[in-house]
Amino acid sequence: MKILLVNEAGCFTPSITALAKELSRSHRVVIVAPLDPLRGAGHALTTNYKPLRAKQWFVMRDIKIWSVSGTPCDCVSLALDKLLKSKPDLIISGIDAQNNVGEMLRTSGVVSGAIEGAIQGFKSIALSAVINDPNNEREFAKVARAFSKKLPEIYKTMTRGEVVNINFPSNPKASQIVATHITCDTVQNKYKLEVNPFMRSFAWLQNRTVGYGLEALESRGDIYWLKRGFITLTPLTLDILNKSAVSAVENANFKI
Repeated sequence: MKILLVNEAGCFTPSITALAKELSRSHRVVIVAPLDPLRGAGHALTTNYKPLRAKQWFVMRDIKIWSVSGTPCDCVSLALDKLLKSKPDLIISGIDAQNNVGEMLRTSGVVSGAIEGAIQGFKSIALSAVINDPNNEREFAKVARAFSKKLPEIYKTMTRGEVVNINFPSNPKASQIVATHITCDTVQNKYKLEVNPFMRSFAWLQNRTVGYGLEALESRGDIYWLKRGFITLTPLTLDILNKSAVSAVENANFKI
C-alpha cells in the first residue's frame, strides 16, 4: 500500500528515515515533513499571512522526500492537496522520540499530524516511543521493525477517517499490544526567565512535567500499561463534544 509519512522533528531525522526504510521493504513510502524541527506545534495550520515552501529531495533510493516550511498539519494538508500524485492508503506520523500520553496529546505535532489525516478521511496512525538517543537511527529502527510486523493486523481493524495513537515503552517486556484509554493527568509548563543586554525580558519553555496520582494509575490507562512494558494502542475520536454538558444546558432552559 501507499503510505504518507510525516513528523515534527524534520524530514531528515533518524526517526522518520528509519521508519521509511523499514516500511519501504513492503510498501510505497513518501515523506512529507517539516524541513526544521517544529515540536509542540499542536494542530496549527499556516494561514494566508505566510506562504508555504515545499522542496523535493532525492537523497533516498525509492523513497520520495518533500520538505515543507510549515507544521506537521501543513505537511499533511499540502501533501494531500498538491504534492502527492495519488492518495495514500495510510498516513503515519512519527516516530516521536517520547511517548505521547495523557494530556500531552493535545500539543503533540505528531498526534495532530495523524488527526489532520483522519479529518480529511484517511486512516492515520500516530507512532511514538521512548528513545534514549534521538540521533541514533538504530534505536528508531528497532521500533520500526516491531511496528512493521504488527502494521497489517492494525490496518485491518481501522476504518476510514480513524486515528490511533501507538506508544512503545523504553524496554518492551512483551510484544503484545494493549488497547487502552488516555490517562487523565495534569501537565505543568515550566519556564526560565532571562533578560537580554537591552534589558528586555523573555521566557524559555524548559520542560513540560506530567503529574498523575494513584487514581490515574488505577484507571489502567496508557501510562499504566507503558510502565509495565506493554505497547499501547489508543483509538482517538475527532468528536470533542461534551454530551453530558449539552444535556445540562438543554435542561437549563436558556431563553434567547
